[in-house]
Amino acid sequence: MWKRFKKAGFFVSLLAVLVFILKIIFKGGYFASIFYRLFD
Repeated sequence: MWKRFKKAGFFVSLLAVLVFILKIIFKGGYFASIFYRLFD
């Protein structure tokens, strides 16, 4: 149970870091335009 809880916490923190990085990237419109071009 505790191992599973620690693993879940690890993934949640990893997701939070990814969201944080994405927010920084999207604040700079330059990176956003590259991102949109990739998925065009």
